[in-house]
Amino acid sequence: MEFEDYISQLPASRKLSDVKLKILVRLWGENSTPFPKPWVSSSELLELTGQKYFDRRARELREKLGCDLESSYCEELKDYGWRLKSPELSLPQDREYLTNQQKQRLFERYYFICAVCGQTIPPGLRGLQADHKQPISRGGTNDLDNWQPLCVRCNVGKRRACQGCSLPCEECSWAFPEVVGVPIMLSINSGILTRIDSYSIQVNKTRDQVMEEAAAYYLDDHE
Repeated sequence: MEFEDYISQLPASRKLSDVKLKILVRLWGENSTPFPKPWVSSSELLELTGQKYFDRRARELREKLGCDLESSYCEELKDYGWRLKSPELSLPQDREYLTNQQKQRLFERYYFICAVCGQTIPPGLRGLQADHKQPISRGGTNDLDNWQPLCVRCNVGKRRACQGCSLPCEECSWAFPEVVGVPIMLSINSGILTRIDSYSIQVNKTRDQVMEEAAAYYLDDHE
């Protein structure tokens, strides 16, 4: 397929901005190059577009125009990369953004606390941001219940974790930390860990459940 033919098949009702066209041209490469096309690093696309949030434009290509784009960390690039998997087009998805008033209500409902790391932080590009719990590309909706506040670090971390992920969103600690829990790393004595594992087998519970119940029991007595 020629690149011009591919472009002509994109939804006529959806705007193809200059930035999105630059991204598509680079990801397509030569007409003779087979699919999936070669990976292109995020740093190259950043330099090409001159836009800090070029990845948002790339996601819009996938969601609003139906392009079969893939993103993942690439060892050979030592960077996150993007590529066109196929010339197939899927039905466009409508991504909506909250109004300033809706964002304010969302942040107030969470007391301006990041849903993942628990940091209290004011809204802004480097602060608290509104995030789809279940991404639109994974079947999520624009309903207010599918939004949560994340600090910029957690938002970037969740976005990277979502790339190429096949885990059900309902089981993901990034999407539903209030249900699944927040994974953390702790240093613990190996002897204590052995006792915890032994006890968890006896009571038919997971290690996480035993540790959470033990912490709650201790805190209830000492707070």
